[in-house]
Amino acid sequence: MPLMLMCFLAMARGQQPGVDFIAGTISILPEASDHSIRGTVHYTFHFAGKADSIYLDAHNMEIHRLTVDGQPATFTANGKELALVAPRDPGQHELRIEYLARPRQTVYFIGPEGDGGDSQIWTQGQGKYSSHWVPSFDDMREKVVFDLEVTAARGREVIANGVLEEKRNQGDRVTWVYDMEQPMSSYLLAFAIGRYDSIGMQSASGVPIALYYPAGRRADARRTYRHTDRVFNFLEREIGVPYPWQNYKQVPVRDFMYAGMENTGTTFFADSYLVDSIGVNDRNYLNVNAHELAHQWFGNLVTETDGGQHWLHEGFATYYAYLAEGHILGEREMYWALYRSANALKQLSRDGSGESLLDPGSGSLTFYEKGAWALLALRNLVGDTAFREGVRSYLHTYAFGNATVDGFLEVMERAAGTSLDGFRQQWLEGKDFPYEAAISHLRERDASLARYLDLISGEAGSGEGKVAGAGDDHAAAERDNAVQDVAAPGQEVLLNAWEAFDAAPYRAALATRYGALFGPELLEKSRADSRPEVQKALLSIPLPNDPGVQAWLEGLLDAPSYEIREAVLYRLWSGFPDRRAEYLDRTADNPLIQAPNLKQLWWLLALLTEGYADPETGRAYLGNLRGTTGPDFDREVRENGFRLLHQADALGEENLKDLLGATEHHSWQFRKFARRLLDELIAARPERGLWQSLAQGLSRERFKYVYNKIEEL
Repeated sequence: MPLMLMCFLAMARGQQPGVDFIAGTISILPEASDHSIRGTVHYTFHFAGKADSIYLDAHNMEIHRLTVDGQPATFTANGKELALVAPRDPGQHELRIEYLARPRQTVYFIGPEGDGGDSQIWTQGQGKYSSHWVPSFDDMREKVVFDLEVTAARGREVIANGVLEEKRNQGDRVTWVYDMEQPMSSYLLAFAIGRYDSIGMQSASGVPIALYYPAGRRADARRTYRHTDRVFNFLEREIGVPYPWQNYKQVPVRDFMYAGMENTGTTFFADSYLVDSIGVNDRNYLNVNAHELAHQWFGNLVTETDGGQHWLHEGFATYYAYLAEGHILGEREMYWALYRSANALKQLSRDGSGESLLDPGSGSLTFYEKGAWALLALRNLVGDTAFREGVRSYLHTYAFGNATVDGFLEVMERAAGTSLDGFRQQWLEGKDFPYEAAISHLRERDASLARYLDLISGEAGSGEGKVAGAGDDHAAAERDNAVQDVAAPGQEVLLNAWEAFDAAPYRAALATRYGALFGPELLEKSRADSRPEVQKALLSIPLPNDPGVQAWLEGLLDAPSYEIREAVLYRLWSGFPDRRAEYLDRTADNPLIQAPNLKQLWWLLALLTEGYADPETGRAYLGNLRGTTGPDFDREVRENGFRLLHQADALGEENLKDLLGATEHHSWQFRKFARRLLDELIAARPERGLWQSLAQGLSRERFKYVYNKIEEL
């Protein structure tokens, strides 16, 4: 390795001075059989003649050929970076790289190997880096106009950034050619390969929109995407800057590690958001839909320079998603969502874990929720007109480039005609969440929230009863952290409060906080409210096992929510043991028990119900449940299967092998769960021979966690 290149690769690098990559054409052939990418990338770059070397990021790649202006060039690759000797002359140059990548992240091969079945290949570049499948740039400040050509098996759909210009048939394969017109950071490069159909539409401004779905699931897709055009049109109007890309696509992918990802013009999201008419009441795509679309402006059109500016991405996308929800569902729903957000942030500050929005090490709750609140506070401070003008000016000033928080605030100060130093100190630099200011804002804007806040603030002096063990809000993550065991309102106060507003989030909050204190009249009224949000709140509190509650629960076995059905089935099974077989029979005949988690619970309860199944049928039920931990199932189903089997002490050998494999799953959430469960199982059964036998066939290089745990025995 030339000394010049050795020194260069050792440096902590940012943008390359004097080198500007302008355009790139990527041609790739993903191979599912060995999880490789064979590719060529052709870059056009401008060289100012002020550098000795030029670099690209390239992880785990074999560089087969590299030329500059058609001539072989000297280069060095170390498994992470690629460095080449700079041209002698300044000006525009052409760089061509032929390579083989074996990505350990960023590209995911899901499902059976080869091109059969419902296998998919898809990318996730944010935080993972596209340089694992194409020599490119981890630095977000390097923006390039990328065109992408992807070759895949005939019968597969290929979706990527930009406009599909042509499809070239090559025997049993097809090359899909996508064109981009504007520059972007390479972490936003994306492609997906699978069996997809699509629904086409157009925004009010004429932007083509393609909504993809797995073949055969058109009805679920229409349900999931039902708000897309309204969200798109609202955001264009509200932001005041035209959508910046040629078209917009949304693609559900299997086993995605996040809710969604805002690849340029091409959002990928978890296919668990594709729901039927029952599941739609448990998992609504609206917020994810609006959040990822807002990123097309905030993050894609204007990109942060580094992690310390992350508010410019996540805070903005979260804020505009709240506005879109308010536009479609009503402002009351939006304000209650903001109230739950404020309580979560209050708890973070109370625990001493408050974080600054300018700290790149802050967590998601800070960047997303506190970031959204900061924008709400800023708008309240400067007014609607100045806020909108400032946002438009910010996007125009930094379009297709990068920005900092300081740059944004400078633009906003010009629009508002006032200093924002106080705002910066309180909302951006400060670690504690300004809870009282947030609550004051909500009180002024929604009467139902004001009524609820008045009610909980008056607990200490009401003199009747105690709030002991009642929840603080309608979900555990959204508690308002009020002091427990304080005096609670009496029945008349609660009855009046219940009747004051019909809003579902308002009644759900009342039920969760005070439901354990409801008298017969109010219990009857609350159970008569059939909305899933209210029903879920009531199911979160202790209720007596009396005939009235039993009849109500039995009616909920057919509720329009799988989460409710699952909770009710278990509650009836555990609370009324003499009727277990009856409840299992009733739900076994229900075709809607096909929801995976509900089906898993049914199998377990059937196994645990004495005399319900004969030995052969019981073995079949156990086999069905054990079969859900394998890689053919989504991670959420697998995790639930592991959890239920572990609770029943029924994990079999194949389940344990599945668990070992899951310790290196691409989803960090599932990987963390699998490792934690493995630690618990090894502690309970520290038998080295057992775990060595189970680990046979697993690569020591890939499954280091497993082998390290075995070595410790």
